Amino acid sequence: MSERTVETAGVMAKVGVAMLALPLVDLPAVASAHIHSNNSQVSLQLAAVQDGGQVAGLLAWADVLPERIATGLEWEDYIRLAVVGVIDGVRVEVWTHLRGEQLVDARRVLALPLDGAEHALSLGALRSLAQHGSAVSTDA
Repeated sequence: MSERTVETAGVMAKVGVAMLALPLVDLPAVASAHIHSNNSQVSLQLAAVQDGGQVAGLLAWADVLPERIATGLEWEDYIRLAVVGVIDGVRVEVWTHLRGEQLVDARRVLALPLDGAEHALSLGALRSLAQHGSAVSTDA
């Protein structure tokens, strides 16, 4: 077995152990997972399922991730939101894209600059967005 294969298996095991430390049965589903490793840094990117409740889903992940932060990035036709935490040295990022009708509320609540750069967000801002979104869908 090549050295790279052994290294990759070790990275996958480290990510698996980190994920098993979370209450996975209580968390929203993810659409895909990507593991990245360079030198001593390991990261896991999880794409949230696009079900209309993406912001609430990110908040559920934020509630269980240690050392968590939230970020947002606005492009012309979508906003990328993410929550990031670190578990046993593994950087875990759960992200989603808001598009279409979701952009109106997100732009108003988050007020991200349209500069293509990632900006820190408070979890309170995400909670406000999630509450506003559920109020709008309830009123409809």
